[in-house]
Amino acid sequence: MFKNFILNFSLSNNYIKHHLSHLYFDILNFKLLDNFNNINSFWFINIDSLIISLILALLFLFITKYFILNVKYNKIPNRIQIFFELVIIFVLNNVKKIFGKKDKYVFSLAFTVFTWILLMNLMSIIPIDIIPYILKFLLNINCFNISVSSDINITTSMSFCVLFYIFLYKIYNNGFLNLLRNFFFHPFNNKFLIIFNILLEIINIFSKFLSLSLRLFGNMYSGEIIFILLFFLTPLWLQWLIVFPWFLLHILISFLQSFIFMILTIVYIS
Repeated sequence: MFKNFILNFSLSNNYIKHHLSHLYFDILNFKLLDNFNNINSFWFINIDSLIISLILALLFLFITKYFILNVKYNKIPNRIQIFFELVIIFVLNNVKKIFGKKDKYVFSLAFTVFTWILLMNLMSIIPIDIIPYILKFLLNINCFNISVSSDINITTSMSFCVLFYIFLYKIYNNGFLNLLRNFFFHPFNNKFLIIFNILLEIINIFSKFLSLSLRLFGNMYSGEIIFILLFFLTPLWLQWLIVFPWFLLHILISFLQSFIFMILTIVYIS
């Protein structure tokens, strides 16, 4: 029995490493790598996360364009239009409650963040071995991770883009000099405490960056690991009883993490 447990643990450990590995693209040598141990430089990207993110972005743009055309030409709204209107009203109400007024720039950022992250999170619903198996059969690619939001490179880059957008928005509305003045003289309006204010602002910005990126990454990454552990540690006849409730909870977490990321974005820009 102990040997079986060790064997199952070893299999699950290897499977987790394989499933959560990425398809890497070595920029210097210009070739694909499916094993992190083969990477000898810093200059590589997770090409699978990049491809899936771009596909989801194009899907988001296509659906949005389809919705706009339906609003323009259809007098009677269909189910897709009604669903999109509900999502837009939901995001707009949160912007008005937190930001205090309607703002097209804040709404655009919040709506994009919410829908794009939701699409990324829902990619984990797809069975984890389907796409890697197809790519292994067609292109002899061993690793391809479709769970985009469980890649810390994606979550950190999105957090960086959101914070950069927030800085541009504040410069556009308040001016660059006012932004610097707030950076040097907040929270203490005293010239002798400028260094202390700068230190506090750096900590504030860094904490926002971490709260956006690590929360999303940690929740989605742990969800992937729990799915795999449930598969290995429960008998086949019992998996439907255990995995299906966790599957429903994971969908709820996907919506919740998208909502939290959107709310924090609105709070930080206000």
